[in-house]
Amino acid sequence: MIIAFWVLVLLVLYVYAGYPLIVSRMAKYFARPKPPDGGRNPFVSLIITAYNEEGAIRDKLINSLGLSYPEDRLEIIVVSDGSTDRTDEITRGFADRGVRLVRMGSNKGKSAAQNMAASEARGEILVFSDADVELDEGTLATIVRPFADRRVGCVAGKIGYVLSRETGVTRAENLYWRYEFHLRQRESELGNLAMGSGLFAIRRGLFTPLDSDVGDDFVLPMKTAMKGYRVIFEPDARGRTVLYQSRAEDMFATKLRIITKDLRGLFFCRRILNPFSYPLYAWGLISHKLLRWLVPYFLIGILASSLELRYHPFYRTTIVVQIIFYGLALLNLSMGSRGKESRLLYIPSSFFLINSAAFIGVLRFIAGRKSGRWQPVR
Repeated sequence: MIIAFWVLVLLVLYVYAGYPLIVSRMAKYFARPKPPDGGRNPFVSLIITAYNEEGAIRDKLINSLGLSYPEDRLEIIVVSDGSTDRTDEITRGFADRGVRLVRMGSNKGKSAAQNMAASEARGEILVFSDADVELDEGTLATIVRPFADRRVGCVAGKIGYVLSRETGVTRAENLYWRYEFHLRQRESELGNLAMGSGLFAIRRGLFTPLDSDVGDDFVLPMKTAMKGYRVIFEPDARGRTVLYQSRAEDMFATKLRIITKDLRGLFFCRRILNPFSYPLYAWGLISHKLLRWLVPYFLIGILASSLELRYHPFYRTTIVVQIIFYGLALLNLSMGSRGKESRLLYIPSSFFLINSAAFIGVLRFIAGRKSGRWQPVR
C-alpha cells in the first residue's frame, strides 16, 4: 500500500509538473529547426463550420474577408450543418464577395460537415476555424508560412479567450489554456506535438474523412504525424473567442464531451502509442493526454491507499488534507451555482470539475457511449 500510494502520487506529479518540465528542458537543448519562410502564398481554403450561428456568422465573414491574404489565393467556405435559423440566409448575402455556402441537408455533426467542405475545397491548404473565432489580420499568412517546409503537414494556431462573465470557472479555464499552450509550444519545438485546438491548417492531401464522433483538431494532427509529417504550433497565428461556459455545469458538459471524443480519437489512432514505431509521439500523447485522463483514478487510489495506511500518522494527515481539499472544492462549486463562490478556491474547484469529467468520460468511452452531437454554447 505504501508503494501504491507513492507511485500514484508521483504519477499525478509527473502529469502536471514532471512531463512539462522534462519537455521544456529537452526542447531547450534538442529543439528542431524552425521551418523557413518560403515567401509564397499557397492557395488556401478557409473552412468555417456553422450550426445555427446567426448571431456570429456575419461578424465572422466580415473578419475573414478583412484578413491580409491575396484575394486570388483564398476561398472562404461556410458549411452549414443543417442550420434552422438565418445562418444560411446571412451567408448567401456574402456570395458576391466570393463566400461559398455548402449546406448539409440535416444536422449530422461537425465532423460530417467538415468532410463535405473538404471534399469541395480547392485549396492546397485547408484552414479550419469555428464560427465564433475572430482571427487577427495576419493569421492566415502566418499559419501557412511553415508549409514552405515540405516536412510540415499541419500547423495549429493559438486561440485566446475573452471572458463573457468573470467567474471561477472562466478564470480557471483561462489559466489552463495558458499552461496548455506553453506545453504545446515546447512539444512543437521538440517535435512530439500531435494535437491542435479550434484553429489549425492541414495540407489538403493529408486530410482524411473524419468519424462523426471524434475531434478534428485532435485526430487530424495525429494522422499527420503518423504519416511522417511535422505538426507545428504557431503562436503568432492568433484568434479570439468568447468563453461562454461561465457556469460549472456548462464547463463540465463541455469537458465531458471533449474527453469522450478525444478518447475515441486516440483509440482510432492507437498505433501512434506504439513506442517502437513513434517513440516521441507515444511518450507525448501518453503523458499529455492519456495519463491526464486517468488522473481521477490515480486520485481515488491515493485516497484508498491512505485509508488502508491510516494507522500511520503521516497517512492520517494525508486523508485529512484530501478530504479538506475535495470538500472545499465541492462547497465552492455549490456556492458558484448561487453566485457566491470564493475567488481563492477557483483552482481546486476547477481541478475537481475537470477530473470529475475525466472520470466519467473514461467510463463512457469504455461503455461505448458517444460524445453527443455538436452543440455550440452561446
